[in-house]
Amino acid sequence: MTRDELPAAAGLRPTFAITVLEGDPAAFGALRDLLHDTLGEPGHAYAVRVLGELVLSGPAEEVEGLGSLAGLGFDGLYLTVRQRWQSPKWTDEGPLDLTHELTVALRRQRLVALHTTVSSQLLRAWVREDGAYRFLPDTVLAAYDREARGAVDVAPAWSRLTSGTRLAFPDYLRQVTVALDLLDKAFVAEDTPTAFE
Repeated sequence: MTRDELPAAAGLRPTFAITVLEGDPAAFGALRDLLHDTLGEPGHAYAVRVLGELVLSGPAEEVEGLGSLAGLGFDGLYLTVRQRWQSPKWTDEGPLDLTHELTVALRRQRLVALHTTVSSQLLRAWVREDGAYRFLPDTVLAAYDREARGAVDVAPAWSRLTSGTRLAFPDYLRQVTVALDLLDKAFVAEDTPTAFE
Protein backbone atom coordinates (compact mmCIF):
# COMPACT_ATOMS: atom_id res chain seq x y z
CA MET A 1 0.00 0.00 0.00
CA THR A 2 1.42 3.38 -1.01
CA ARG A 3 -0.51 6.36 0.29
CA ASP A 4 1.88 9.10 -0.86
CA GLU A 5 -0.33 12.06 -1.85
CA LEU A 6 -3.70 10.31 -2.06
CA PRO A 7 -6.67 12.17 -0.63
CA ALA A 8 -8.57 10.39 2.13
CA ALA A 9 -11.08 7.91 0.68
CA ALA A 10 -13.85 9.28 2.90
CA GLY A 11 -13.51 12.66 1.16
CA LEU A 12 -13.79 11.38 -2.42
CA ARG A 13 -16.86 12.19 -4.55
CA PRO A 14 -16.76 10.00 -7.68
CA THR A 15 -19.51 9.89 -10.25
CA PHE A 16 -21.39 6.61 -10.47
CA ALA A 17 -19.88 5.26 -13.67
CA ILE A 18 -18.59 1.69 -13.47
CA THR A 19 -17.50 -1.07 -15.77
CA VAL A 20 -18.43 -4.44 -14.27
CA LEU A 21 -16.27 -7.47 -14.94
CA GLU A 22 -16.85 -11.06 -13.89
CA GLY A 23 -14.08 -13.54 -13.31
CA ASP A 24 -11.75 -15.47 -11.12
CA PRO A 25 -11.37 -13.71 -7.74
CA ALA A 26 -7.67 -14.67 -7.72
CA ALA A 27 -7.13 -12.59 -10.88
CA PHE A 28 -7.77 -9.25 -9.13
CA GLY A 29 -4.01 -8.79 -8.78
CA ALA A 30 -3.59 -9.03 -12.56
CA LEU A 31 -6.28 -6.37 -13.04
CA ARG A 32 -4.52 -4.12 -10.50
CA ASP A 33 -1.24 -4.63 -12.39
CA LEU A 34 -2.92 -3.64 -15.67
CA LEU A 35 -4.35 -0.49 -14.10
CA HIS A 36 -1.06 0.38 -12.38
CA ASP A 37 0.96 -0.03 -15.58
CA THR A 38 -1.57 1.72 -17.84
CA LEU A 39 -2.09 4.69 -15.53
CA GLY A 40 1.69 5.17 -15.30
CA GLU A 41 1.98 5.60 -19.08
CA PRO A 42 1.32 9.03 -20.62
CA GLY A 43 -0.30 7.75 -23.83
CA HIS A 44 -1.34 10.90 -25.75
CA ALA A 45 -0.72 13.14 -22.73
CA TYR A 46 2.38 15.28 -22.31
CA ALA A 47 3.09 13.65 -18.94
CA VAL A 48 1.42 11.79 -16.07
CA ARG A 49 2.21 11.37 -12.40
CA VAL A 50 0.59 8.81 -10.11
CA LEU A 51 0.00 10.45 -6.74
CA GLY A 52 -0.27 7.16 -4.87
CA GLU A 53 -2.09 3.87 -4.60
CA LEU A 54 -4.16 2.14 -1.97
CA VAL A 55 -4.42 -1.66 -2.20
CA LEU A 56 -6.53 -3.58 0.32
CA SER A 57 -7.18 -7.30 0.10
CA GLY A 58 -7.68 -8.55 3.63
CA PRO A 59 -11.17 -8.48 5.15
CA ALA A 60 -9.93 -6.72 8.32
CA GLU A 61 -7.99 -4.03 6.44
CA GLU A 62 -9.38 -0.56 7.06
CA VAL A 63 -10.56 2.01 4.56
CA GLU A 64 -9.53 5.10 6.51
CA GLY A 65 -12.51 6.78 8.10
CA LEU A 66 -15.02 4.26 6.71
CA GLY A 67 -14.40 0.87 8.33
CA SER A 68 -13.09 -2.53 7.39
CA LEU A 69 -13.16 -3.81 3.84
CA ALA A 70 -15.40 -6.72 4.88
CA GLY A 71 -17.65 -4.37 6.84
CA LEU A 72 -18.15 -2.35 3.66
CA GLY A 73 -19.07 -5.55 1.80
CA PHE A 74 -16.01 -5.95 -0.43
CA ASP A 75 -13.12 -8.39 -0.77
CA GLY A 76 -10.63 -6.12 -2.53
CA LEU A 77 -10.00 -2.42 -3.19
CA TYR A 78 -7.57 -0.67 -5.50
CA LEU A 79 -7.60 3.12 -5.49
CA THR A 80 -5.28 5.52 -7.27
CA VAL A 81 -5.18 9.13 -8.42
CA ARG A 82 -3.04 10.35 -11.27
CA GLN A 83 -2.26 13.78 -12.60
CA ARG A 84 -2.34 14.17 -16.37
CA TRP A 85 -0.91 17.08 -18.35
CA GLN A 86 -2.12 17.45 -21.91
CA SER A 87 -2.67 20.12 -24.53
CA PRO A 88 -6.17 21.56 -24.66
CA LYS A 89 -8.25 20.20 -27.54
CA TRP A 90 -8.13 23.60 -29.23
CA THR A 91 -4.32 23.71 -29.66
CA ASP A 92 -1.32 21.47 -30.24
CA GLU A 93 1.12 23.89 -28.63
CA GLY A 94 1.17 26.28 -25.73
CA PRO A 95 -0.59 25.81 -22.42
CA LEU A 96 -1.14 22.46 -20.79
CA ASP A 97 -4.27 21.43 -18.92
CA LEU A 98 -3.81 19.52 -15.67
CA THR A 99 -6.48 16.99 -14.71
CA HIS A 100 -6.69 14.61 -11.80
CA GLU A 101 -8.10 11.16 -12.60
CA LEU A 102 -9.53 8.77 -10.04
CA THR A 103 -9.50 4.99 -10.44
CA VAL A 104 -11.38 2.76 -8.00
CA ALA A 105 -11.65 -1.02 -8.43
CA LEU A 106 -13.86 -2.86 -5.95
CA ARG A 107 -14.02 -6.66 -5.90
CA ARG A 108 -16.79 -8.67 -4.33
CA GLN A 109 -16.42 -12.39 -4.92
CA ARG A 110 -16.34 -12.88 -8.72
CA LEU A 111 -17.54 -9.36 -9.67
CA VAL A 112 -15.39 -6.24 -10.01
CA ALA A 113 -16.79 -2.71 -10.26
CA LEU A 114 -14.26 -0.47 -11.98
CA HIS A 115 -14.39 3.33 -12.08
CA THR A 116 -11.52 4.53 -14.27
CA THR A 117 -10.38 6.69 -17.16
CA VAL A 118 -8.63 3.68 -18.72
CA SER A 119 -10.36 3.22 -22.07
CA SER A 120 -13.02 0.60 -22.56
CA GLN A 121 -11.22 -0.54 -25.72
CA LEU A 122 -8.03 -1.25 -23.77
CA LEU A 123 -10.03 -3.11 -21.11
CA ARG A 124 -11.80 -5.19 -23.77
CA ALA A 125 -8.49 -6.08 -25.43
CA TRP A 126 -6.99 -7.08 -22.05
CA VAL A 127 -10.06 -9.15 -21.12
CA ARG A 128 -9.81 -11.04 -24.43
CA GLU A 129 -6.07 -11.60 -24.07
CA ASP A 130 -5.91 -12.42 -20.35
CA GLY A 131 -9.04 -14.58 -20.14
CA ALA A 132 -9.43 -14.30 -16.35
CA TYR A 133 -12.30 -11.80 -16.65
CA ARG A 134 -15.16 -11.17 -19.01
CA PHE A 135 -17.63 -8.38 -19.68
CA LEU A 136 -21.09 -9.27 -18.43
CA PRO A 137 -23.49 -11.09 -20.78
CA ASP A 138 -26.17 -8.94 -22.45
CA THR A 139 -28.94 -11.03 -20.85
CA VAL A 140 -27.64 -10.23 -17.36
CA LEU A 141 -27.36 -6.52 -18.13
CA ALA A 142 -30.87 -6.51 -19.63
CA ALA A 143 -32.23 -8.15 -16.46
CA TYR A 144 -30.33 -5.58 -14.37
CA ASP A 145 -31.81 -2.77 -16.49
CA ARG A 146 -35.34 -4.05 -15.86
CA GLU A 147 -34.68 -4.22 -12.10
CA ALA A 148 -33.03 -0.77 -11.98
CA ARG A 149 -36.06 0.68 -13.82
CA GLY A 150 -34.08 3.25 -15.76
CA ALA A 151 -32.33 4.75 -12.73
CA VAL A 152 -28.98 3.82 -14.28
CA ASP A 153 -27.92 3.89 -17.93
CA VAL A 154 -26.69 0.53 -19.17
CA ALA A 155 -24.18 0.14 -22.03
CA PRO A 156 -24.05 -3.62 -22.71
CA ALA A 157 -21.24 -3.40 -25.26
CA TRP A 158 -18.92 -2.08 -22.54
CA SER A 159 -20.53 -3.75 -19.50
CA ARG A 160 -20.98 -0.23 -18.16
CA LEU A 161 -23.45 1.27 -15.68
CA THR A 162 -23.71 5.05 -15.27
CA SER A 163 -25.96 7.54 -13.57
CA GLY A 164 -23.71 10.58 -13.84
CA THR A 165 -24.44 11.39 -10.21
CA ARG A 166 -21.54 12.50 -8.02
CA LEU A 167 -21.69 10.75 -4.68
CA ALA A 168 -19.87 11.01 -1.39
CA PHE A 169 -17.62 7.95 -1.15
CA PRO A 170 -19.76 6.08 1.43
CA ASP A 171 -22.81 6.63 -0.82
CA TYR A 172 -20.79 5.54 -3.86
CA LEU A 173 -19.86 2.30 -2.06
CA ARG A 174 -23.53 1.70 -1.20
CA GLN A 175 -24.56 2.33 -4.82
CA VAL A 176 -21.92 -0.14 -6.05
CA THR A 177 -23.19 -2.68 -3.51
CA VAL A 178 -26.76 -2.25 -4.77
CA ALA A 179 -25.60 -2.66 -8.37
CA LEU A 180 -23.62 -5.83 -7.58
CA ASP A 181 -26.59 -7.25 -5.63
CA LEU A 182 -28.89 -6.67 -8.60
CA LEU A 183 -26.35 -8.18 -10.99
CA ASP A 184 -26.03 -11.28 -8.78
CA LYS A 185 -29.83 -11.63 -8.89
CA ALA A 186 -29.78 -11.12 -12.66
CA PHE A 187 -27.33 -14.01 -13.07
CA VAL A 188 -29.75 -16.25 -11.18
CA ALA A 189 -32.89 -14.92 -12.89
CA GLU A 190 -31.42 -15.35 -16.36
CA ASP A 191 -29.94 -18.73 -15.42
CA THR A 192 -26.67 -17.49 -16.85
CA PRO A 193 -23.63 -19.56 -15.99
CA THR A 194 -20.82 -17.60 -14.40
CA ALA A 195 -17.51 -17.49 -16.21
CA PHE A 196 -15.93 -20.15 -14.04
CA GLU A 197 -18.70 -22.72 -13.50
